[in-house]
Amino acid sequence: MITIKKSLNNSMLLVDHDQREMILFGKGIGFGAKPGTSIDMAQVEKVFLPLSDLKSRHFLSLTDTIPAAFFDISHDILTLARSHCGDKLNSVLLFTLAEHLHFAVERCRSGQVILNKLSWEVKRYYPQEYGVGLLARAAVNERFAVALPEDEAVNIAFHLINASSPDDDGNAHQQVALVNRIAEIVRYKLGKTVDTQSVNYMRFITHLRYFAERVLAGKIVLSETEDFYQELMRHRPDAMTVAWTIRDYVQEKHQLTLPKDELTWLSIHISRLMDGQA
Repeated sequence: MITIKKSLNNSMLLVDHDQREMILFGKGIGFGAKPGTSIDMAQVEKVFLPLSDLKSRHFLSLTDTIPAAFFDISHDILTLARSHCGDKLNSVLLFTLAEHLHFAVERCRSGQVILNKLSWEVKRYYPQEYGVGLLARAAVNERFAVALPEDEAVNIAFHLINASSPDDDGNAHQQVALVNRIAEIVRYKLGKTVDTQSVNYMRFITHLRYFAERVLAGKIVLSETEDFYQELMRHRPDAMTVAWTIRDYVQEKHQLTLPKDELTWLSIHISRLMDGQA
């Protein structure tokens, strides 16, 4: 049985579900809600994680300090992002984005501008997230009658990148920087003839995005690719040499040794880039 403990705002309820506190979201479900009564789950759009740790308690505290309008627009952005970037975005985004947008609007109204040093990298390597960021920035501007700086689209994109990780560990800046650095290494090693608009290059960047996520999380690929590795060693030593450069960089900067599996997949993508050179 799910019992209402408290209406947090018109769209959010704190409830008890089998002696576990949870937050429910649904447009209008908090209006007129009375503590002690049961909730019609047909009204609920989203069920959030049980409030069992300090981070969850922090999210709950945000509902006391941030106006409900920021949660509503964050929910709209989360729905939009899932339609563009997939369903893997975790629900914590609703809270982290609401908190960010609240401060962003306050900064804008006070004339404060904070530049994002990785704007170019996000636009280039995370175009879907940046595209959602642009739409979200426009929606916030309209809803709150402000003119957020252009970099806010990038800041929103960073939140989407963080929310794509199950751990939501806030390493988006590191992830973007790592993708950019490895892409720079490959372009330097292959020369200026790499077609950065090609399908193979886009696939390579997609691979790098997940690769960077694994490196930062310490969750590298371990599978049976020994035969593929040896084949690449024999037939594509040029691609493997570039992969070894990436291996050395990751070892130096992140103290992580890449196994043959990761090197194999990097080499496959690099060899495709080489084959596509003029």
